[in-house]
Amino acid sequence: MKSKATRASLMSIVVVLLLIPFSNPAMGAAKGAYLYNLSNFTGPIPGSWVEITVDSANNEVYVADPSERLVRIFNESGMEIYSFGDDGALGDIYDVAVTGNGDILVLSYTPTEAGRKYSIIRCNFRGDPVSTIEIRDLPSQFSKFSPRRIFCKEDQLYLVDKEAMFVAVVGSDGLFKQGYDIAGLLGFDEKKRSNTGIVGFSVDNKGNMLFTIPFIFTAYRLSPDGKTQSFGRPGSAPGRFNIVGGIVSDDRGYIYVTDKLRGVVMVFDKDFQFQTEFGYWGWRPGNLISPMDLAVDNKGRVYVSQSARRGVSVFQVKID
Repeated sequence: MKSKATRASLMSIVVVLLLIPFSNPAMGAAKGAYLYNLSNFTGPIPGSWVEITVDSANNEVYVADPSERLVRIFNESGMEIYSFGDDGALGDIYDVAVTGNGDILVLSYTPTEAGRKYSIIRCNFRGDPVSTIEIRDLPSQFSKFSPRRIFCKEDQLYLVDKEAMFVAVVGSDGLFKQGYDIAGLLGFDEKKRSNTGIVGFSVDNKGNMLFTIPFIFTAYRLSPDGKTQSFGRPGSAPGRFNIVGGIVSDDRGYIYVTDKLRGVVMVFDKDFQFQTEFGYWGWRPGNLISPMDLAVDNKGRVYVSQSARRGVSVFQVKID
């Protein structure tokens, strides 16, 4: 028979467990259901924290895998239909974007005598290099600009230096149009800039830039005219930020944010009100391990990259 002290200890443990804020879905009208992982005929394709781009006009998904210097292309059923870049001709591939006319833009780096130089290489549908876009008329504050992400919206290119927290907007001809010093807009000094950095970044259909700064548990929406709005509170409960990663918005204005530590994708409305979350940490299909980059298509599918060679998981999100 257990002693009173033992029973009291067990009861204390039960009480503590009941008080832990488990990541259960919020009671909302939005729901995310796991569909599949991006695959080829041998099964799900492994990869860690790859970058994802959706070409909704052609119902294709592009995945840039820097670790393999490779771009993979998938159809709308999530099956790989083509890949290129593994011959090294494009250099070290970091990201990929698709223009309105179907050109593929590859952001890559090549070694030089002075270090490493970035290039934006325009490729045809087979991934063959056609030309290089020369970035022109960057202001002096962009002298050390070193982008790691590229987005294409309405024939404008958004180049993102996450570490320095700069964004350059250029035309399809490479001519500089607008620059954003994110740290300066947020009032960061140089020390905070160097210790912070942007992690998630995307551009919505209205030209607003969405980005996350995990160091301060915050996500932002930056309008083209430089006005910022923010949301996010630290914590482990649903809708709270622990270590946030990627961020993206769908065509209805819903915002999706990954939390790497909790292994979830959170959904917020256009007014930053939390709706629900899905995924949850684990190794089974539909679970997520340190989710990072996100992309959405026009059919309500959300693409989520992960660590631990888990590749890209695809969810169907329904919002009533």
